[in-house]
Amino acid sequence: MAVDFGKAAGRAALSLGAVALGAAAGAAAERLVMRFSATPDGDVDLAEFYSLHGEPFEVFTSDGAVLAGEVDRLPESQVTIVMPHGFALNRNSWYYQRLALRDRATLVFYDQRGHGESTYVSDAEQRDHSLDQLGRDLFSVINQVAPEDTLILIGHSMGGMSILALVEQHPELFGNQIAGVVLISSAASSVADSTLGLPAPISKVVQGLVPGVASILARGGTALSHSRWSKTDLGLLITRLYSFGSVAPIHAGEFVADMVSSTNFNILVDFLPNIYEHDKLDSLEPLQQVETLVVVGEADRLTPPELSEAIIDRVPGAEFVVLAESGHMVTLERHVEVNELLTGFVDRVIERLDHNAN
Repeated sequence: MAVDFGKAAGRAALSLGAVALGAAAGAAAERLVMRFSATPDGDVDLAEFYSLHGEPFEVFTSDGAVLAGEVDRLPESQVTIVMPHGFALNRNSWYYQRLALRDRATLVFYDQRGHGESTYVSDAEQRDHSLDQLGRDLFSVINQVAPEDTLILIGHSMGGMSILALVEQHPELFGNQIAGVVLISSAASSVADSTLGLPAPISKVVQGLVPGVASILARGGTALSHSRWSKTDLGLLITRLYSFGSVAPIHAGEFVADMVSSTNFNILVDFLPNIYEHDKLDSLEPLQQVETLVVVGEADRLTPPELSEAIIDRVPGAEFVVLAESGHMVTLERHVEVNELLTGFVDRVIERLDHNAN
């Protein structure tokens, strides 16, 4: 029997949406409405988040995708920091960290495949949207942009998962070329057990629906565009609910919504099942060979602290920081505290390298 994927996708999406929105209503009550709960930004508006630019580059990956990126070069830098971003975001998401770290090291930013300015393999039969491919992409970035540099890797959310894929694929790099790793709001195992900040019975229903909805949408090739709702008050409220754990500035919420809405929805659908199947807990031993820092927001609804704790259990000696009143986008919401952690971490790695050299 033929299946009308358009209708099936619509019904599935509506089912998931009805459950998610109904459940989110209770949680959203604590925020009220986005525009009433948000606080004014200081002197950073939406355009400012996109204002930083460096030396552009393109990286050609193992399957033909082209990754767009930028390098902020620091002459005579002892280390190069490579910073893969999170799911549905782009390299501009590192705005505050870029400002804080550019006087300490050479910085490499790139858009993950299908995100930002990076391309995606157009042939569905040849397309690889696995997190393992993101690890291979990161390896390509290293080989083509900083092949001989001493490295620190800093990843947020799916960017951290990209790093963990690289750990599994190339453990020999850690403790040799790679001297430090920072994982922010990330996970080494499936996010399927996360409650999404909802009551347990409701979260099980929502989490159970997500992979099926993604599969229906992917098979049907439905060209959905969530930009139609992501910048409405409701869309911004939901974005804020799952990005922040406090009353964050207005423009920060608009910035996240803008990045999400600019990412092709079908690409996000492709990645979702792989994020749910993600499991690298048995591959973390190489992180014991480098300085490792794990950071998470106390109120992160997407990758809650227990997922970071699972990493710490496998990497004895790693530094673990939980930031209060912070959500998934802790890099924006608590950028002052995050930047203090990162600058201190980079300084320690450089000091250790100096000590070993002497």
